[in-house]
Amino acid sequence: MRVKFLPVLLVPLFALQFSPAQAQQGAPKTEVVTVAVRSAASMRYLAVTSEGEAKAVVILLAGGNGVLRLDSAGAIGTGLGLNFLVRSRGLFAREGLYVAVLDAASDRQDGMNGAVRLSQQHADDIQKVIADVRDRTHVPIWLVGTSAGTLSAANAGARLSGTASAPRGIVLTSTMTQLDAAGHCGKSVYDAALGRITIPVLIVSHADDGCECSPGTAAAGEALLAALRTSPAKEHKIFTGGNAPLSGPCDARAQHGYFGIEASVVKDIADWIKIH
Repeated sequence: MRVKFLPVLLVPLFALQFSPAQAQQGAPKTEVVTVAVRSAASMRYLAVTSEGEAKAVVILLAGGNGVLRLDSAGAIGTGLGLNFLVRSRGLFAREGLYVAVLDAASDRQDGMNGAVRLSQQHADDIQKVIADVRDRTHVPIWLVGTSAGTLSAANAGARLSGTASAPRGIVLTSTMTQLDAAGHCGKSVYDAALGRITIPVLIVSHADDGCECSPGTAAAGEALLAALRTSPAKEHKIFTGGNAPLSGPCDARAQHGYFGIEASVVKDIADWIKIH
C-alpha cells in the first residue's frame, strides 16, 4: 500500500480555459452518444477526444445526483457542469485519454441516490456503456468517480470484477467513506462489496477536504486501502493547495473539488492510469 502527499502549484481558474489559438489548433472534439441500456431506458455520454490515438478511456462519473441532462448538442443542463470531473473533461482529453462524461439513465433524470448508485441495475447500465466505448476505442477503460460518483465506480468495480465486462481499473476521488449524524451523506463506498474488486484502484484526496462525507486524511485512505484487499495495485494520493473556496465544503469549487489544482490532479490520475 502506498500513500503520497502531493503539494501542487496554484492554477488560476482562467488557465483552465482554452485560448483562441488552442481553439483552432487541436482543441478537444466532442460528440454525444446514446446507449440503450435497458428496453425502456438509455444513457447518454459526452465523448471528448484530442488529436492522436487514445491511450485509455476514462468514463467520468459526477457526484451529486448524477444528472447532467445532456442534450443532443452536448450542452449540460444542470449545475453539475461545475463538478470537478465534468469541468476537467478537456484536461483529461489533453492527457491523451478518450473521455466519456456519463449522464444518469433516461429513467433516472430525477436523480440518483446512494441506493441507486449501489444497485445491480446501475452496474449493468454502466456495463453497457463500457461495451459501447470498448467497441469504439479498443483501449483500456477506467471508471473515474468523484464524491457520490465514487459509489457508482466502486459498485461497478465490485460487481463487474472477474467478468469480461470489467473495466481495467477505477479511480475514486473525494471518496464517500463516512456518514454524518444528519444523514446527508446517505451511503459510503463501504456499502459496496469492496473485497470483490480485483482490478487496480487509485484513491485521490485533498488534505483539506472539508466535506464530512469524504475526509482526505491518511487514516481514511489507509482504511479504504485495507478494505480493497483483493485489488492487485492500489495507492492513495493526497493533494494540497488550491484556490480559496467559492462554494460549500461538499461542493465543486472547494478543496472537495480540487478547486485551482485541477490540471495537476488530472495529470497525476492520467499518469497512474497509463502505467497500470
